[in-house]
Amino acid sequence: MRLNSRVGIPQPFEGRNQKKGHFSLLFHPLRCDDEHVKSIKVLVVEDDAFSRVALIDALKLQGLNVVAGVSNAKDALEAQKSFEPTVAVCDLDLGIGPTGLDIAQVLRQRNPNIGIVMLTSYRDPRLAGSDLPPLPQGAILLNKRELQSMSTILMQIIAASSNPLKKRKTDWSKSPKFQSLSDTQISILISIADGIPTSKIAEERGVSEQAIEKTISRICKNLDIPQLKDKNQRIQIVRAFFYGAGREI
Repeated sequence: MRLNSRVGIPQPFEGRNQKKGHFSLLFHPLRCDDEHVKSIKVLVVEDDAFSRVALIDALKLQGLNVVAGVSNAKDALEAQKSFEPTVAVCDLDLGIGPTGLDIAQVLRQRNPNIGIVMLTSYRDPRLAGSDLPPLPQGAILLNKRELQSMSTILMQIIAASSNPLKKRKTDWSKSPKFQSLSDTQISILISIADGIPTSKIAEERGVSEQAIEKTISRICKNLDIPQLKDKNQRIQIVRAFFYGAGREI
């Protein structure tokens, strides 16, 4: 997650981190005096130190009680045991290791009533991994690229705290183009972005190279990637992947 550390200043942060993508928010403190807001104990899970500290400061500015900020699964579980948070705010992409969604699942198993708010810059979270677990019931998914003010996150944290198990209609994919891809196509797209050659992808899946090439052609068609002689198709596919992951190159 990427936030302006100069919270409270009604101006967006213009920088961008190419690894996971900063997003700009306007920080207008709501100066909440509501006792319910003050009683919410928030756990922040974010691997980037700058983003984690910035988010914690911003949430505190809104009147929330942030009991811990951690970067990984081990620390998240220890923080849950020590501080008993009522809401966890987890970034989906935590680098190498368990995702924020993996952590959210375990937090919910240990406390069935903990509220979950997931943050992501992915236009289709499946691009974070083809084997992602489902969202826990009642979890709220926020796309960082659509957030305009910290009050949006605050309101969703309050909602998650008030009714953590409410059935919510969650639009998992925010891009019609990526939404049209099957899970198999997403998995192959990830493999291509990882630089795995077609022959190896075919071997791992137990199919012919021709079958993989046909799947790649369908991926290109769905993503509107033209087959041009002067441009390497794989490069265009990788660019499409990073676009979907919120990390344009």
